Amino acid sequence: MALFAVAAVLAGCKDYSYETWSPDESFHRTGEVTLLATFENLETKVYMDDKGHGVWEREDKIAVACSDGSFVEFVLDGTGDTKRATFKGTIPSGKEIGGVAVYPASAVVSLSGEDLTLKVPGKYDTSSGYTGIMIAAIKDSWQVDFKQALGFLRLNMSNYPGEAERVLLASPDGALSGTFKSKVSDMLERGIRPSDAVDGSGAELVVKSAGKSVLAFLPVPASDYSAINASFIDADGAVVIAQPLSDYAVGVSRAELCAMNVVCSEVQAPPCRINLDGRRVKMEESVANVYEGEFEIPASTSFTIELDGVPYGFATGSGAGGLGIISSKNSALPVGAIKTAGKSKLTYYVKRAIGTMSPIEIADNPFTVELESPGKIRVVADVTDPSAPRYRINVVRAEDPSVIFHEDFDLCTMGGDYIAPAAGIGSKVDVYDGYLPASASVTQNVGNFPFDYPDDTSSAAEALPSYMQAYGLQDWVFTYAAERPGAMQLCAGTIAGAMTTPAFSAVQGTADALIEIDIARFSTTSTDPVYIKLLGGGSFKAASITRDAYVSAKTGSSFEEASGSYSQFSDGGATLAIPDNDLFPHSWDNADVDKPVSHLRMDVSGITPSTRLMIDCPKGEKNAPRIFVFDVKVTKK
Repeated sequence: MALFAVAAVLAGCKDYSYETWSPDESFHRTGEVTLLATFENLETKVYMDDKGHGVWEREDKIAVACSDGSFVEFVLDGTGDTKRATFKGTIPSGKEIGGVAVYPASAVVSLSGEDLTLKVPGKYDTSSGYTGIMIAAIKDSWQVDFKQALGFLRLNMSNYPGEAERVLLASPDGALSGTFKSKVSDMLERGIRPSDAVDGSGAELVVKSAGKSVLAFLPVPASDYSAINASFIDADGAVVIAQPLSDYAVGVSRAELCAMNVVCSEVQAPPCRINLDGRRVKMEESVANVYEGEFEIPASTSFTIELDGVPYGFATGSGAGGLGIISSKNSALPVGAIKTAGKSKLTYYVKRAIGTMSPIEIADNPFTVELESPGKIRVVADVTDPSAPRYRINVVRAEDPSVIFHEDFDLCTMGGDYIAPAAGIGSKVDVYDGYLPASASVTQNVGNFPFDYPDDTSSAAEALPSYMQAYGLQDWVFTYAAERPGAMQLCAGTIAGAMTTPAFSAVQGTADALIEIDIARFSTTSTDPVYIKLLGGGSFKAASITRDAYVSAKTGSSFEEASGSYSQFSDGGATLAIPDNDLFPHSWDNADVDKPVSHLRMDVSGITPSTRLMIDCPKGEKNAPRIFVFDVKVTKK
């Protein structure tokens, strides 16, 4: 039953024709029975509709007593949304209708003579209301008038402690919930009272989307309470604070709404906690000034990291700023300039991200989560440098023992979208300190952006070890590489590039494996072969390639998905050359958005703990083939 309807929503559009509806209906005591039910409202219009009314709702149920003390459920007949409603049910053969009805039907425990036993729930939450318990005397008419059996507290709590997820309420004057027994006539006259408790306890209020202010409605037995005390509980079950709800006696009458303004005591915020879409959980300090934790999450949510009570999100342009499908235009993935221009149709799916943080009041960038299904994330907040705190987040997944090596380049974000470089946003590697810069003021993707690591072998900058360490790429070898969103780029024009993985140290002895690489060509001049090489042991046995379907922006031509295989392996079977063709094509135009991605699948044998995989793009007859590598995975067969 919708007792707390918002006035502004209903005002001016409500149909009150039912107020004068008066059908001629006979009253039956057995068999098929119809009752016309009305109810009294609370003595306030604050949370009623514009005439101070609540309404019955579709599928409401009442419990109707039989002459032997048993109960039968009657179901609302119609769509509800009226103050009066008909309920229909069947009184079993050999019985007659009794003298009392109860709403909701689930509140009934038993009836013995005049003694009615009811169950008052003890757990509520702020996201949904509970209409309390109503009872009605059944006499010689089909019309029954329900009366409230409880009173209500309207709790307006300010300065609410953010880490508290629930509030436990108790009173020295008796039970607030549990099983209550009294004569029907007493319940109709004065309501359920704490002294009626057969077994009882306090009440629990679960707080959803907690902020500094919380509004809640709580049904309680009618009484003059000398005190109602509250304990505010966090996610670990610890008491955050304990205090009276008020410093004065509280009189709660049957069918009244008693307003209570509660000012919560000051609680010092922990050094670091996560606010998961309103749910605050303290993060533990693993080492000095580094806090971390793992959290269950729904598929779609958002969160901030609170440092000393101040909410932080990701700094504009610093990292992906979230997990799953990334949509924030202030995220570096995809680059804001590309997203706002509406050029790229690509969807980026990120499983891990790093960057620097900024207070929400400075850059309103909460972290976003848009996963395929509910899961678990790991969050690390590094406040070693308070002026530029860092974040590291990732999706927690079960370990796959068959995976020897895997790099998906999720942490690569700042090189612009893979379209014409002039439209991208980047910065110079030599200014990076290991995490992305906490600034939107970055240079265009021009000179000195590509890098070498660990040796300076070309005109590119030499990447800083701290930079590579932050990205988990410290054991790779790069020649003229550049960061792109979710990918690593090799080569530029006449300058050749290459990348070599760390050794496959997870291999024991020798092993057969499947190597998978997701790769694409960038430019119109990227027409020379790309070479895949096994260094330090192993040989290719078979290889296949599948190219995604795509549309050329220049010609408007559509290309269906295509697949093929390779059988020629040189250097003793340790090298595979991938030519420029329909399966691994160069771009029709450098400004083409969403380059066609090719997926290599290679069966190899005899790899060892010393084996490394190299992707080599030497300069051939024309320019060195500029490519993007999105994913490299090696799985034991």
